[in-house]
Amino acid sequence: MAMPLSWKIGTVVASLLVAVLVWNGLSQYLAARQADEITRDSARAAALEAQQAQAHAQQYRAQLAADLKQQREDLSNTYQQVNEQARQYQAEQTIRQEKQRQEELAAQASYRLDRNQQCIDGTVINHSGSSFTQAVGKDGQPIPCTGDLATEPLR
Repeated sequence: MAMPLSWKIGTVVASLLVAVLVWNGLSQYLAARQADEITRDSARAAALEAQQAQAHAQQYRAQLAADLKQQREDLSNTYQQVNEQARQYQAEQTIRQEKQRQEELAAQASYRLDRNQQCIDGTVINHSGSSFTQAVGKDGQPIPCTGDLATEPLR
């Protein structure tokens, strides 16, 4: 028994319709699968980039910390050097002041009459035992005095 033509056409149309629907479903399935793979690949790439960014940030923080530590050490060394230079300067200044003071004391002492000298009538008189002589300056003139101080150095 032969199938009528309309059944044959209906079967062909139904088969084509089923094939189109299967093809459409398969295409959508494959597209969804491909989209899932792309999403997973994107997520993996984003996670890798995030790890790299985090590693870079940690490295940057470590470098900043090392730089800061070095700057602190440099500053500490500079402070110690400046402090040492200040101590040396202060010590040298103290030595200079003491030397100047000693020079001033020596200069003052050179004006003071010693135990073998007297100021008599405003003139320095040297005495040795029973002899008395006038003290004379560089210009050959008698050296004036007041109290126990001469007006020019005696020594």
